Amino acid sequence: MLERYLQERELLGVAQTTLTLERKVLRQLHEWLGARELTADAVNAWLAERKQHGTKPTSLRTYAKILRGYLKYLERRGAIPHGAAVHVAVPRARREIKPALTPEEVDAVLRACTGRMWQRKRDHALVLLLLDTGLRIHEAHALTVGDATRDSLLITGKGGKQRWVFLSSEVRRAVQRYLDAYAKATGRVLAETEPLWHTENAPMSLSMLRRTVERIGMRAGLAKHLGAHAFRRTYAVICLRNGMGVEHLRQLLGHSGYSVLQQYTALVEADLKRAHEQHSPLQSVRNRKQK
Repeated sequence: MLERYLQERELLGVAQTTLTLERKVLRQLHEWLGARELTADAVNAWLAERKQHGTKPTSLRTYAKILRGYLKYLERRGAIPHGAAVHVAVPRARREIKPALTPEEVDAVLRACTGRMWQRKRDHALVLLLLDTGLRIHEAHALTVGDATRDSLLITGKGGKQRWVFLSSEVRRAVQRYLDAYAKATGRVLAETEPLWHTENAPMSLSMLRRTVERIGMRAGLAKHLGAHAFRRTYAVICLRNGMGVEHLRQLLGHSGYSVLQQYTALVEADLKRAHEQHSPLQSVRNRKQK
């Protein structure tokens, strides 16, 4: 029944990363259960044990939602009694709002991608692409050489949702510089249908592309770990700062609702609050009186 559920999820267009996590969680639960019956109480006991072993509240909440979805599926199939899923406890978790990159950090990242070697030109093209489109890393990984020559792309994102993404002339030029340098160094011109991101001998895997972003952050000397999603947050925050409407941003990012966008608006509001504190007219008057 578990494999049938995962197969149906895949047919529904659930993202591969989501499927991987669901498979991991559900298999761990079944291994823990052994011959015991799958009930809401058993699920809650497993979640409680995960908590005792130090699983973060945000992860526990995600696990609980996955397990609720699975139990609802089993209910529809008549494999367990109706109403079991609602008794799975979904822990509360305070959502951590991770910051966007500051302008100084963006500059440092771009400096870390300068150089004459084709690998640096590839890294520069990757950073510009992520920063200027808000693409998820797996969406950027799926691009072909031909995709990167177009000024607009129809991207299929999470849940099979499609959206238009626009490549600026600067991004396209950076990609072409990378491709030209790659061809000169290796003696091989990549065909339009080939994957865009390459090592010297083969296309880059998704995990390799993620590590490339991490290494760029280390070269830039950032105090914090640089993940690919930081560019997506930065894209969203800059768009909002520049006056883009939330609905337009939602469409460009490919979100079905507004809940995730609230994180980005919260970051912009925090920026505005800091700006007000630094430049408050009343504070300026007080500062002059103190001098």
